[in-house]
Amino acid sequence: MSNFKAILDLFGMSAADAASYLDVSEPDVLRWCSAEDCPPISVWQKLVELFDSIRFAAEDAAKAADLDHLTATDLNSLTFGPAAAANDRGTPLDRLAGPQRMIAAMATASLARVFV
Repeated sequence: MSNFKAILDLFGMSAADAASYLDVSEPDVLRWCSAEDCPPISVWQKLVELFDSIRFAAEDAAKAADLDHLTATDLNSLTFGPAAAANDRGTPLDRLAGPQRMIAAMATASLARVFV
């Protein structure tokens, strides 16, 4: 497995999702996933932008939590609304299910630090 594929897996993105988001063909994505070829630097830059958008959205979601009324038992049932943030390409994160799950997971993990 390629590092490119590992990143897509982390983001919870299918090859079709990635192709659409990255504005490339699905066969290109599949080639990069199998390590037959390497994505161009512009694709890596878009992945970095997406990661940063996810990270900032997770931080914002965690900051918005009501810490005065949060208990450790709440962590497993917290819900976070769709990320309002958009990346530089103008693609709202709320249209990408995998990154939304990653935002929720990162925000929950950040909030768990309060209890450890």
